[in-house]
Amino acid sequence: MISIDDLHVRFNSDKGTVHAVRGVTVNVAAGEFYTLLGPSGCGKTTTLRCLAGLERPTGGRITIGNAVVHDTDRGLTVPTHKRDIGMVFQSYAIWPHLTVFENVAFPLREVRPKIAENVIEDRVRRALELVQLSGYESRPAPFLSGGQQQRLALARAIVREASVVLFDEPLSNLDAKLRAETRLELRNLVKRLGMTALYVTHDQTEALTMADRVAVMRDGEIVQEAPPVEIYQRPNSRFVASFIGQCNFADGTVRSQVNGSGVGVLDSEWGQLRFTAASDAEPGEDVTIALRPENVRLLSDGAGTPEPAPTGEVVETVFLGECVECRVRLGNGDLVARIHPGQAVAVGDRVGVQIAPEDVALLSG
Repeated sequence: MISIDDLHVRFNSDKGTVHAVRGVTVNVAAGEFYTLLGPSGCGKTTTLRCLAGLERPTGGRITIGNAVVHDTDRGLTVPTHKRDIGMVFQSYAIWPHLTVFENVAFPLREVRPKIAENVIEDRVRRALELVQLSGYESRPAPFLSGGQQQRLALARAIVREASVVLFDEPLSNLDAKLRAETRLELRNLVKRLGMTALYVTHDQTEALTMADRVAVMRDGEIVQEAPPVEIYQRPNSRFVASFIGQCNFADGTVRSQVNGSGVGVLDSEWGQLRFTAASDAEPGEDVTIALRPENVRLLSDGAGTPEPAPTGEVVETVFLGECVECRVRLGNGDLVARIHPGQAVAVGDRVGVQIAPEDVALLSG
């Protein structure tokens, strides 16, 4: 449904040429919710704007459905209004002087050939019903709440009945509670309509909860592309691991590769660890270890564990509401664990530290 092949974008600045997008290739299947995730300046929004026709690439090919909308080699660029897309902007881009109805109707009134007024009215009302804004047709758009304005922007994007909808950080202007409520509502609506979505965000939670696949970008390139669970549990680099949630890192040395039982052994500043992740690391090779805080289990007595757990000292605790974050001194280093608030742990306690082999990830860089 969406194909971006070897996309390059260069800008001229007072410091010279900036290579903002460096050979990005993306293929999004029909009905897929695909997310570009990364820090500011990584090229994700520029990629989206190229897809929308709002930026002109300096290299590459873009296809939407069966239509090639940009091909640098052929000198072909289809203007934005002729692309089969809807778009929701970060600022919503709502017309403040128009009512809710007229905001949604605007893209239909601008198309050629002209659409009959009764058809426009029917499509606008159906779009407003889908986003739960029925009854607000005559209200001035600025009189809506932030969440309602976000839904209005979505209604305007879907009223064209385009096969592809593009989202440029559409939830960033909402407060934390409303953002949490809206992200699943937005995903469910897009899925119910059978749309193909390309979503840009710097928010890891949005990416993990909404996307079918996530592409993590850095310095104009995609550094890892995978389903959210794989991105989180098996990052391919220290950058991805640290950008997607909190993570403990340590240096280590492989002592034995994964054997017939599926378990390898390595030495680290936390002591000896076992791992199951597939890795090309050879015995004696130095590696970086990544370990999520929620995968570190603290034991008061080691009961119920298959083998004795190494012992560490709790040096700091922070209450976070849904969990307690503990910093534990283990071996020659510290690591952070997240435990249930009901588990009694205090600074100075000696605790067993249990780390399952499948939770140990080895990183390439």
